Amino acid sequence: MPFFPARDGQSLHVRTVGRGQPVLMLHGLGMQGRDWLPFVLPFARRFQFFLPDLRGAGNSGKVRFNQDDVFHNHMEDMEDLVRYFGIEQCYLVGYSLGATTSLHWQAFGDFSPVTRYLHVDQAPCIANGDDWAHGLFGKQQSHFFSQLHDLLALLETAPEQGEVADLAVGLRERVLHGVVSILAQLSGSNRLKSAFDASTRWAGLWARLLPVSNVADLRAYLKAYLHIAHDYRPTARDFPVPATVLTGAQSPLYPAEGQAEFARLAGADHVVFPRSGHVPLVSQPVEFTRALGRFLNAE
Repeated sequence: MPFFPARDGQSLHVRTVGRGQPVLMLHGLGMQGRDWLPFVLPFARRFQFFLPDLRGAGNSGKVRFNQDDVFHNHMEDMEDLVRYFGIEQCYLVGYSLGATTSLHWQAFGDFSPVTRYLHVDQAPCIANGDDWAHGLFGKQQSHFFSQLHDLLALLETAPEQGEVADLAVGLRERVLHGVVSILAQLSGSNRLKSAFDASTRWAGLWARLLPVSNVADLRAYLKAYLHIAHDYRPTARDFPVPATVLTGAQSPLYPAEGQAEFARLAGADHVVFPRSGHVPLVSQPVEFTRALGRFLNAE
């Protein structure tokens, strides 16, 4: 399994699949690089896909963040990957967390190797304000952010390092209750919360199923979303490469209106999956594969 060195001396894992035009695929929170495999294999004869595990995920799971802004950390890691493999030109695909990392890269890094970009279900601005109501959780942002603040306050009482599964029993259950409650509301499934409430004796297993299971990483993501401004609308207006925005019309995380605004600002093509939520890879996998193929093969 290949690894590449990051600038802080850590080693991050990346899978490479296929031959031809390089394509860098950045996964979402709670995912890892291998989750792209079913979608990229049909195109592996013409394209070489780089599927990194971002910090804290997959085979990069033991690599911690070294700065406050997780998106800047991920961006620097992707610059290091491109440099290590000598990639002069590549297509870029970013989903959710990977999409914000991509926008951060375009705004603050050396984006020159990227020649085409596919942006999957993410808004260009995370926090709502007087001129923006399409950030994380949309109109429900203040309600959800209040819950995220409560969860962060709990985690501030936990040890600096370690796994959620290893927290003291009472604290672990309170953290899990907060996370599962948020996930249940996002998924629209009360059964998830009911299942947790009915099986708290299996809390250790629940903790290992979290999208982020490391205490330091969970704390870092919460701080990044709650306390650091991530508004990429100004740089979207000068987007330097052809782009496609792919939106799940039913996404509870990022309203479709905000993604349409990003497409307008960036001069991007806009593809809407009417039956998809935030994860079109799951809700409409065949349609997503076809959309990926059109993106890859566009002239």
